[in-house]
Amino acid sequence: MADTFAHQLQIQPRFGNRSRALVVDGHATARSLLAAQLRGLGVGQVLHSATAHDARQHLENRGVDVLLVEYRLNADTLGQALIDEWRRDGLLPLRTVVVMLSSQASYQVVAQVAESALDGFVIKPFTPRMLEDRLIAAFQRKDALREIYDAVEAEAHAQALGLCEALYKQRAPYWTYAARIGAELALRLEQLALADAMYAAVLADKAVPWAKLGLARVLQAGGDAVRAVSTIQNLLADEPTYADAYDVMGRIHAEQGNLAGAIEAYRQAVEITPHSVARAQKYGILAWYAAEPDVALAALEHAARIGGDSPQFDHQALLLLAMARFQKGDAAGLQQCQKQLDGALARQPKPVAQTGDAADPRNDRLRRLAQMAQALVAVQAKDRPLLQACLVPVADDLLAPGFDVEAASNLLSLIATSDAAGLTPQQADDWVRRAGLRFCVSKQVTEMLAKACDPAPLLVQLVRAAHAEINEISRTALSEGLAGRHQRAVEALLQAVERTRNAKLLELAQAALERHRANIAAAEALAERCGLLQALCSTAGRGHLLVHDAGGRPPGGLDLPALGASAWRRDAPTAQSAPA
Repeated sequence: MADTFAHQLQIQPRFGNRSRALVVDGHATARSLLAAQLRGLGVGQVLHSATAHDARQHLENRGVDVLLVEYRLNADTLGQALIDEWRRDGLLPLRTVVVMLSSQASYQVVAQVAESALDGFVIKPFTPRMLEDRLIAAFQRKDALREIYDAVEAEAHAQALGLCEALYKQRAPYWTYAARIGAELALRLEQLALADAMYAAVLADKAVPWAKLGLARVLQAGGDAVRAVSTIQNLLADEPTYADAYDVMGRIHAEQGNLAGAIEAYRQAVEITPHSVARAQKYGILAWYAAEPDVALAALEHAARIGGDSPQFDHQALLLLAMARFQKGDAAGLQQCQKQLDGALARQPKPVAQTGDAADPRNDRLRRLAQMAQALVAVQAKDRPLLQACLVPVADDLLAPGFDVEAASNLLSLIATSDAAGLTPQQADDWVRRAGLRFCVSKQVTEMLAKACDPAPLLVQLVRAAHAEINEISRTALSEGLAGRHQRAVEALLQAVERTRNAKLLELAQAALERHRANIAAAEALAERCGLLQALCSTAGRGHLLVHDAGGRPPGGLDLPALGASAWRRDAPTAQSAPA
């Protein structure tokens, strides 16, 4: 009795009338029992849900102090996938206690929970005392790290990193948790030596896979892709079902231009976590760009099936699925994709002119995707006027800041497909040339854009000609610089940038200006022009045609708010701290 009373003194002060907990479980009896236990522990309000949709609404509308989630909510939904999604969307502040419930105790389940940085894992059936123990341990850890959480949520990233570093150096209680957060922050703040030291210290204390993967991410960030891949291969030899490691491996291969290696990495990640929307669509998108249409079709259909309504779902996958179905002659499937994109667009907030809010680039992107899907339907129907009407507004965005290499690839693919069907759009050559001049920033990106034009060889030549023109502009500027005419070189580059929006030319101009500033009379004015053009040039030109990652979580990293963005809810309730 005394022991039970001591437990109550530890757990009950954590809650109060305003405290809230959410139970997410598909079984009504289990939800009722858990709700009763939580009320007995002093939770003021216990919400419960049988579906992911209802649970999300609770989190969006109210926020909670404690979240209990069943590992397998139903045949198609894993609790871990939901937690990842909610974290990415900023619905679970760092201070929220997240506990996984499961009737399975297999190695794969336990390892996955351990790698996910959850606050507790309880095997069913369990007693009230077992749940209390998990919650007490979680709250004690939250108390020890509270200053760090506060700093992260206040976007005081340098302060948060300093607090983590202090705990790690002192080897204070819960220092490994602080080191994990600190190493993540150090990576994002490009303090690679500190991140490396933190991960190495954790590994010296305990051989946890996430720390070894962290060392690989440090190597990747430092440009040592070979050693990063080798580190991950060694990790996977010991932990072959560690899906996050395949994520990082896939990203590295993609950045190196090794699409085959990236596809294989994501294939294995999808096999391990078949319900992961993000991984399924990355797998499908990469397969599409690597010209593996059958693999892409199967993967994209799987991604659309499991994640069409998920915030993690990237509608680029839906457009590529439409293209794959077009190639297969699946008219009904193509029209279904088009209707889904139209529906997604219709559900977006009203245009800026009606609301007075700032324009959302994501809406522009979705609008373009819907227009291009409609263009595919027009090609299938041999409807030239409709095709032209769909592509003109997309092409009008070619120089818009939010128009990126992904959008350019989509547009070129649609133009080439139309050309091969005998429906060459007006201004097609001009559109292809303008896209090439803007986005041919490297041989790799040029080859990707040329690949998009495969059905129309003459358009491929236009892309390569645009790349040659950008290279000639660069060579001319270099010659001017070698002759000592540095201001003339920078001015010529900036004039070309103003015409093309090419990010490579802007980088060359900025580098020349920085290096020879002392010898350039109009340095300040030119620097101002560079700054204005920076906002107009898409930096995505050097990127790879991968799915847009939702939220701030990089492959293999923690779900922390994106640096410089308020990602966490400010109105969530907070459980009361225990008395000192």
